[in-house]
Amino acid sequence: MHKSNHKMVNAHDCEECASERTATLERPYHFLESGLPNVYLTGIRYFVCTECNQTTVEIPAIESLMQVIARTVVEREAKLSGAEIRFLRKRLGKKAVEFAGIVGVSPEQLSRWENESNPPEKATDKLIRLYYAVQSGDPALKTKLAGLSQWLQDIPTLNSVPKICASLNKNQEWKALAATAGVR
Repeated sequence: MHKSNHKMVNAHDCEECASERTATLERPYHFLESGLPNVYLTGIRYFVCTECNQTTVEIPAIESLMQVIARTVVEREAKLSGAEIRFLRKRLGKKAVEFAGIVGVSPEQLSRWENESNPPEKATDKLIRLYYAVQSGDPALKTKLAGLSQWLQDIPTLNSVPKICASLNKNQEWKALAATAGVR
């Protein structure tokens, strides 16, 4: 069970003054502790001190929650934000210098991405997602990767460039034909 406090210094015992609440769709809990500004939770209990407004939250299965958040970030269609890149990097336990080397940029460039100064190119965005999916150990992402992995393994490695043949049918539609022997 993960517990989080928003304020740290009090002159009273917040547990005695706290009122219990449940996060709902209408009033979700803003989960800033995730490291992302746009994560909200429902169905959890949290406590708000009536004296100082300190909030304490109980989040069961925190690792599972963080995995779901990361999977959602990786699978969604929008470009990765700087906070999301940092989140994925930290989920993998990578230091900025190491992660920058993995994706092929300088640590300064990674810093610019993470601080929203200069977003990565589309191909790098995809590389970050793919790297996370491969390294995370998330079973749902692993299943999705299985098809991609098998396809990559099935691609033959030829020493020659095969001919690409295409045929035009009666409906004026092109269709690729099986690859033929290559040209050296």
